[in-house]
Amino acid sequence: MRALFVVAVLSATSALAEGGWLTARGRLQPELRFEAWGGSRTVGLGLVTPDAPGAMAGLSGELVYAYRDRTLEARGSRVWQFSKNRFATGSATLGGSLHVVPEGLDVGLGPHAGLNLALGGEVFTVDLGVQTGVEVFFSELMPRLPERLLISLNLRLGAWAIGLHLRGGVDVLPGRGFVGRGEAALSLSWFGFERATKR
Repeated sequence: MRALFVVAVLSATSALAEGGWLTARGRLQPELRFEAWGGSRTVGLGLVTPDAPGAMAGLSGELVYAYRDRTLEARGSRVWQFSKNRFATGSATLGGSLHVVPEGLDVGLGPHAGLNLALGGEVFTVDLGVQTGVEVFFSELMPRLPERLLISLNLRLGAWAIGLHLRGGVDVLPGRGFVGRGEAALSLSWFGFERATKR
């Protein structure tokens, strides 16, 4: 069953209308996090910053290049953690994205939202998530509804962290059916900004 899910993720067509990678975690880290990732469909970088050190709310921003679609994307989100850190910690996100397709002179935009659950401790977590949204490209003026399930494994060692992420689902096209979507990605995070600036 797991192998079938991985094959479906990797073989599905690529996606534009999706929520962020960086906020698809149940636990908001207490300090500023920079992250870069490379996946089967996209590459990108971004940051997540809490409102204050140890706060349970923050902001994120991502710049993404979808190389299979030759599309540039900017994502922004607000994230809220539901409780203090424990073995099972949840969060919610709400944000929006802007897509630019240079070759087609097309632009798309729309909101997205997500719910996430982190299982684990300060060093290792398994994160589960669900994302939804609405997106419209000006060339079509028809909405797409991206529906995603996510699972990721995250390991933090000091000021660095690595992650393995899988995301799969469908884009619902009202009145036209749906299209399967999926991606696998590896990420590298750095938490040393505050420490570096204090030297």
